[in-house]
Amino acid sequence: MYNFELIEYEKLQLNEFNSYIKKPLFTTKQWLDFIIEDSKAEPAIFRITRGNEFLGYVPVLFVKKLGVKIAGSPFRGWSTCWMGVEVSNSNEKIGIIKELSEVLFKKYKCIYFEIVDRYIEEKELETSGLSYYMNETLELDIQKTDDELWKVFKTDCRNYIRQFERRGAILQEVKPSDEFAEEYYSELKDVFAKQGMKPTYSCEKVKCLFRHINKEEILCLRVISPEGEPVATSIFLADKYKAYFWGGASYRQHQHYRPNEFMIWYAIKYWRERKIEIFDMVGNRKYKQKFGPVVKTYASIQIAKYRWLIQARNMAERLYFLRLKKRSNK
Repeated sequence: MYNFELIEYEKLQLNEFNSYIKKPLFTTKQWLDFIIEDSKAEPAIFRITRGNEFLGYVPVLFVKKLGVKIAGSPFRGWSTCWMGVEVSNSNEKIGIIKELSEVLFKKYKCIYFEIVDRYIEEKELETSGLSYYMNETLELDIQKTDDELWKVFKTDCRNYIRQFERRGAILQEVKPSDEFAEEYYSELKDVFAKQGMKPTYSCEKVKCLFRHINKEEILCLRVISPEGEPVATSIFLADKYKAYFWGGASYRQHQHYRPNEFMIWYAIKYWRERKIEIFDMVGNRKYKQKFGPVVKTYASIQIAKYRWLIQARNMAERLYFLRLKKRSNK
C-alpha cells in the first residue's frame, strides 16, 4: 500500500522535509545531526508515497547493539521527546508503521524497531495488535498574562519565585558554550549525587547539543549568588510551536535561593514574548506540577522481528539503571 524511499541524507530536500505542519524541533536536520554525532547513529530518512501521491516522511536512525541492527525514531537516551511519522492524516500512521517495520526487517536486516509518535491516540493502539507503552509529559499554555499564569501556579511555586527575588541571587542569560556545558554538568552531578547516582549522559552530549542547535532556538540560564558563586543552570529549547525544558541543575548548598522555579518562570516569559504557545516541561515530575500544567500522553511503539526481543529490551533497560545506581553507590 505504501512505498518507502530511503533518501540519501545529504541530498534531503529540506523544503519538502520541513513541510509537515506539526513538525517539532526533534525531526529537524539540525537535531538529527546532533543525534547522529552523539549516538553514532546512521540516518535512514524514508519518504512515504502511495502511488504518485506524496504523503510525508519517517525519520529513522540505525544503531548496532551486540552486533545487530536496530532502528529508532527515537530511542530513549537520545534526549528526544518524540519523532514518529510525519503525515497529514493521522489515521494512516499505524498502517504506515506496520508496513515500515516489515521493510526494516526484510530489506534493511533490522530485528527491532521503536517509534515514538506524539499524535497517535491510545484508543487507536488498543486494537492495533502492536506493543506499546504511554509516556507522560506536562504542558502549560503560556499565551496568557502574568496574572492568569499565577492563578494556576501552586502557592509554593509563587512563594519560591518571590523568595528568589528577595534573596539577592542574580539570573543571567548565557550563550551556549563548552564552558557553560561544563558548569551545567558539574551541577548536574551534584543533583544525581543527592540520589546516590551519576548522570545518565556525559558532558560531551551537552557540548554536542550546543554545536548543532540554532542559537535562536535555545535559551541557557545561569544563576549566581550575591557573592558571584555558581548556583544553578538550565537549558530550554523551542521550535515554532512549543518550548521544551531540556535540563536543569543546581548545587544543593544554594537551594535556599530558590533558583529552579525562577528559571522556569523566566523561560516561560522569554518564550511567550517570542509567540510560543505551549511550554512542554518534558516529563511528569512533582516539582514541575506546581506550575499548574496539564498532563499529556503519547505512545512509544515497540515492534520486533522476534517477540521475545521486546521483553529482552525492557529488561536490559531496567538492568542498566540498576547497574548505574550500584556504580554510583561505590
